[in-house]
Amino acid sequence: MAERAPVVQIKPGRITGTKRTLPNGNSWYCYKGIPYAESPVGRLRFKPPVPLKSFRGQLLDCSSERNVSLSNSYIPPDSVGSEDCLFLNVYTPVGPGMGSITAKLPVMVWIHGGAFCSGSGDSSIYNPEYLVQEGVIVVTINYRLGPLGFLYLPAVDIFGNMGLKDQRLALKWVHDNIASFGGDRGNVTLFGESAGGVSVHLHCLSDDPVKHFHKAICQSGVATSSLVFQKDPEVKARRLAQFIGCRGNTDQEILDFLHYISAEDIAFKQKGALTEYEQTLDSLYPFKPVIEPANSEDPFITEQILIRLKTPGSVSIPMIFGVNSEEAAYKASSLLNNLERYKKEPVRFIPDSLNVPEDFVASTAGKILKFYCAASEPSEEKTHQLTRIFSDNFYVMPALVALDSHKQYHPDSPLFFYQFAVEAELNKFRQLWKVPDDFRGACHADDICYLFSSSYFFTKAIKKGCAA
Repeated sequence: MAERAPVVQIKPGRITGTKRTLPNGNSWYCYKGIPYAESPVGRLRFKPPVPLKSFRGQLLDCSSERNVSLSNSYIPPDSVGSEDCLFLNVYTPVGPGMGSITAKLPVMVWIHGGAFCSGSGDSSIYNPEYLVQEGVIVVTINYRLGPLGFLYLPAVDIFGNMGLKDQRLALKWVHDNIASFGGDRGNVTLFGESAGGVSVHLHCLSDDPVKHFHKAICQSGVATSSLVFQKDPEVKARRLAQFIGCRGNTDQEILDFLHYISAEDIAFKQKGALTEYEQTLDSLYPFKPVIEPANSEDPFITEQILIRLKTPGSVSIPMIFGVNSEEAAYKASSLLNNLERYKKEPVRFIPDSLNVPEDFVASTAGKILKFYCAASEPSEEKTHQLTRIFSDNFYVMPALVALDSHKQYHPDSPLFFYQFAVEAELNKFRQLWKVPDDFRGACHADDICYLFSSSYFFTKAIKKGCAA
């Protein structure tokens, strides 16, 4: 006789999932594609998410994942995706009728990376069986990406950060429902990598008076990085509309046009918002977080990050910051292919945060190159050293600035810092990005397959202990 599928009662209704077996032989329970908000389509496009009060029907099948956000993804699922993407997945070692209401297991909520324009919480990359095996409930979420998640036109009440507000609503959903899966809503750790790590840090610093998590881990991403916030966000919104074919001039005409066209046109043509020069800067993600005005609808963050960091009491939870030892090794191929451009435009090596006047660009870049490369200009032989400039600019220094600020202005918040330097078979992203063999250490995202198993990367075929 076939075993019944697990059924759980949550606030919006009843759901059914699947029972599976962990590597250690124990059972675990997977509930995938659970909607946590109304579909963000039609009048809700570009607006904050609306909580979903109830499911249609008596029992919602959550045995498989639903839509991911529309994105230009280089990892799976490489399907088109959908504007209707606000779903999350819950993985628990506690089944219905096994004391799930009283179990009170620790909960970890994962926010995926992808530069705010790609990626998903899909289990083909983020299968959390390793964590669940340790007695942890894991939740992975999808949120709106690209212009659908971060378009900004405040004159017509489009205030941006919709993707971050999706994440916030997902955390509220976890707070309201995780006890039904055996979780302790008073013991939630928010963790994420790259743009996910940035998101975690932004949630820690957000305007929200009540935060539905109690610990935070920022992996290879913090809000103090120059990569985080949009530059000229209103200009980018207008440029995108014009690139797609809008003939209107006012922001209202632009918004009407963006409501009329398909979500696919908006998502897949987002690079049209970049200037020709920006496209040569590897700036493949024009739509990112913004600092909202104080009158924003349902504001997420309304102060500059460094100002917010200096506000006493704004952060009071334990936090872990971390970086990988060779974060920007993924840029090696780009550097080699565009070496002449980097020679002609040394400003590319200067952190935006320095705000170097144009008259001092050449001399400042020269000092940076001399420090890292012992040379006056970039060369193929110095590719490794050149990538370290970007590792420090984009990842290491922002993390240290964040760490120092938290230590100085939030001394009661426990802080930890790590560097991940493992180089072994599970460093799958260095393979994906074709990092040269002579680069030692861990590149950006190489830590992911040490936390999650992945059918895409065939991690199940790797023998236990090989990466120790």
